[in-house]
Amino acid sequence: MQRWLERAREAVWPDWSAEETNKIKLLFLESLGRSFAGRGEEEGERLAEHLESFGGEEQAMLFASGRMVPAPQAVLGNVMLGDQPLLFPTVLAAIEMQNKGGKELLSALGVGLEATARMGDHPQAECFGAIVGVANAFELDEDGWQLLLGVLNHRDLTVRSGMARALFAHDLLMIGSLARELWSEERSERGEVPADWLAAINQSTDSEFPALSKVIEVDQQGMIAAFRERVAGKIPEPHIEYYIDAVMGMEDICCVPLFFRR
Repeated sequence: MQRWLERAREAVWPDWSAEETNKIKLLFLESLGRSFAGRGEEEGERLAEHLESFGGEEQAMLFASGRMVPAPQAVLGNVMLGDQPLLFPTVLAAIEMQNKGGKELLSALGVGLEATARMGDHPQAECFGAIVGVANAFELDEDGWQLLLGVLNHRDLTVRSGMARALFAHDLLMIGSLARELWSEERSERGEVPADWLAAINQSTDSEFPALSKVIEVDQQGMIAAFRERVAGKIPEPHIEYYIDAVMGMEDICCVPLFFRR
């Protein structure tokens, strides 16, 4: 399984078939719909105003306000308010802050989705998927991977509240970014994949990479219809079809932050 993890961290967009790529796109579209659905709510507007008051570089979309903010603020707000797996907002923010494109986004989401699926019904499956996805997004080597896993140390991963999940995603993004550099043992804390996580992964009956076509099913028409329904009244109507078309052609987008600057 160590080889599978190395392969996932190094995976690139062409590793997925057209069928698998289409599934990743549709699941990302579903994530966008859930993110936009919370726009305009009072709690979201208060949170957005608070996060934006810190200022900083415009790196990633904060869906509650529709404005670009520093990536750590964006992921904190998007996870706290969004009803979706950790993988999508954390990987999206990681790709945005590096000004990477649609191919890199699809790759990082793909490995995260497969990692989650391989964990089965393990209670930390979504956590592991987000970690693997972020590692791929930042192109971490073995040392960086161990540093990223340090985010698990001394944490109660059974906590499921919005704030706890948001802070975990914030830290995951920050450590992923820092892990691209070399750090001494005194200034950083390494970690390992927990034994029960490895046991869950090893129960997977398919050793191939990738194997999304075997573990994830989607309903394209239904998911596109659900996106339209979720975002109706939340974003301008012409933008609805723009996002659908752009997501389905995501591999042609050269810079994901520009994806949100219509």
